[in-house]
Amino acid sequence: MTKSRLHRGLLFGIICMACASPALLGGTHWFLFVVVTSFIATVLWSFVYLLGIREVLNLPINWILTELLNTGIATFLYFIAFIVQLASWSNIIGYGRSSNIAAGVFGLFNFLAYAAGTYFLYVEHKSSGV
Repeated sequence: MTKSRLHRGLLFGIICMACASPALLGGTHWFLFVVVTSFIATVLWSFVYLLGIREVLNLPINWILTELLNTGIATFLYFIAFIVQLASWSNIIGYGRSSNIAAGVFGLFNFLAYAAGTYFLYVEHKSSGV
């Protein structure tokens, strides 16, 4: 994932966490679990790029494939999470509805950002020939 896609994932993740906290429904607990887990993984990948760990370590790791799998799993989990979040709050009227609907919409945006990242990583993996 390039740096700009990483930054979009982090920005949308922060917005999702801010809008969905505190978790008032069970669906929001799942949504926040996915958001926080993906956020931490994205921060770790940001440090991998920032510190140049890929170039420094001589480990037999296919970094592009590893990042592709991480991003693909995050994409799948975000797909489930934003649907659960929006479905949980669609029939609720009262406190927290609007911010939690906004969290679900930003979860959709983050899903699209991760899906684009997955696609571009797949293209990069196929072109690398490894």
